[in-house]
Amino acid sequence: MAVPENIRKVPRPVNTIVEDNGRESPNRYSVRERTSTKYVTGGNPQPRNGKVIVHIIDGKYVPIHEAVTESALDMLSYGAAAFVYSVSEDILSDFMNVYSAKDAYTIMTIASLHILKPSIPANRLSTHYNRTFIRKYYPGVALSANTICSFQQRLGQDGAKRRQFYQLRANAVISDHHITIDGTLKQNTSKVNDLSAFSYKAMVRGCKEVSVLYAYDIEAMEPVCAEVFPRNSINASSYAAFIRDNDIRKGIIVADKGFPPSKIKDELDQRPDLHFLTPIKRNDVRITNNDMLSYDGVLEGIGEQVLYKKCSIKGGRYLYAFKSAKKAAAEEAAYLARRSKNRDFSSDSYEKKRALFGVIVFESDQDLEPVTAYRCYDERWLLELAFIATKVMNAWTKPTSREIFL
Repeated sequence: MAVPENIRKVPRPVNTIVEDNGRESPNRYSVRERTSTKYVTGGNPQPRNGKVIVHIIDGKYVPIHEAVTESALDMLSYGAAAFVYSVSEDILSDFMNVYSAKDAYTIMTIASLHILKPSIPANRLSTHYNRTFIRKYYPGVALSANTICSFQQRLGQDGAKRRQFYQLRANAVISDHHITIDGTLKQNTSKVNDLSAFSYKAMVRGCKEVSVLYAYDIEAMEPVCAEVFPRNSINASSYAAFIRDNDIRKGIIVADKGFPPSKIKDELDQRPDLHFLTPIKRNDVRITNNDMLSYDGVLEGIGEQVLYKKCSIKGGRYLYAFKSAKKAAAEEAAYLARRSKNRDFSSDSYEKKRALFGVIVFESDQDLEPVTAYRCYDERWLLELAFIATKVMNAWTKPTSREIFL
């Protein structure tokens, strides 16, 4: 196609030629440099054209610049990404000891992005990866939605490697650290998931759930391991299986109220560095028999007013009783509000209950300082925050075996 005369007359470097590619675009008229001449026997020399060096746009000489997507990006979000990276180097090291470097980078990238954007969907991971310093810390990670889905499915199905990674994290727990083990429920009505089941409450709501158990290192403020169990399984059985499956050998298990240590007796006997701190029910006869409501003093250094008592009992175990003034006031106010609403206040019932408002009593196989025992339970809210985070985040895959997909 002939190049218009007004285009050919635009000043340009010597030894160049103007070409018309025929497409309606800003770069329709390209200026190519002459690179050499080809001599033909019996014919005229034929010039050879080289690369495009400029374009002629709107009658002006316009040099070539790199496209934005091909140039070096110099505007990446730094602060939050740098903080996440700075506190996760040991986790990357453990991943590298179990998975390939490529898979380790992919896991860390996805986890980091979920920390920065807790509710981010899979089809947006690539966008945020390319706008944060995560792409500098873990370069070359493929994050298309299909790639992520396939990768997470394979990751979740490889239980052996996941347990190997859990072992590395569990071995890093210091013997005097306190491990909280607790569970949370997640709705899951998938037809391909053989772990979803109805509990009584879930049946009323009309949805199935799975039970997820977590082990959380309170001092390190990080999860150690996790596993999925059927919703209709007995908690005590799940706890014992959880300890065995993940070979938890160190720390102090801070379980929920009503969890009997006898259910994990074998696990405790086989693991001398594993101990427990469990709340007992307020109607437990050991509270009265050991006069646990006659307190020894007030805890110091916890920021609130809490009475305490410590008592050794048979079997080499200890009871720890605590009464929080703040919680006692809240429970008493709630109790009186119910009695007022129901118009069933009884002086005798009130006097019996008043002594137990704000009270919690623990049983343990360790001789602990009362303030240490109280902090173990008081800091369980960190695990509750982890539960909230997992419920906010979108599920990566739907579990199809007794594993958790991370």
